[in-house]
Amino acid sequence: MIRDLMDIPVACLAAWIFGGIPFGLVLVRICKGIDIRSIGSGNVGATNASRAFTGRSRLPFFLGIYLLDFAKGFLPAYYGPELLGRAPDLDLQVWLGACAVLGHCASPFLRLRGGKGVATMTGVFAALDFTSLLIAFGAFFAIFLLTRQVFWGSLALGIGLAAAVILQDTETAFAGRFSVSILALTCAAFLFFTHRSNLRGFFSNKTRV
Repeated sequence: MIRDLMDIPVACLAAWIFGGIPFGLVLVRICKGIDIRSIGSGNVGATNASRAFTGRSRLPFFLGIYLLDFAKGFLPAYYGPELLGRAPDLDLQVWLGACAVLGHCASPFLRLRGGKGVATMTGVFAALDFTSLLIAFGAFFAIFLLTRQVFWGSLALGIGLAAAVILQDTETAFAGRFSVSILALTCAAFLFFTHRSNLRGFFSNKTRV
């Protein structure tokens, strides 16, 4: 019984550490010999990491880093209960996914700094609610095409994801799927927090105009 209780916090710690692996930082340093924290926004996520590359190599590198960060969320959320020898457990999947996102944004390898959480969050919801994630991607691309700003698309993705999770099945959204709904709402709010510098920059430029 005690061992079973200890399994969960240990698994959450492992998900946080795994989520904290800064793939963008490591791969840019290997490929380019530079620290991505010194370029662009200083962020270690896929968007800023891709700024170290130019021309045709930029998109493949972005996609590669995105998929690695995506996997940091998907693997703990999807396989976590199985690795612990437990039956499918939605609440446990939510906890492990949340810890992975937190690890990406507050990495134990970067003095609790990190990325903005978009790729890892989408990995988590690919495991928890794939249909809602597809809807959220639709919101991302719609806003991105209108604004040509990734950060506006990311915020739309968060809002769209929370709305889709809740509105797809309102009867279970705050019953059997309560933990998923809470995570989606929390992630939407958290994306506004992690993109606060983008929002400040946008509105300060508008004020100058």
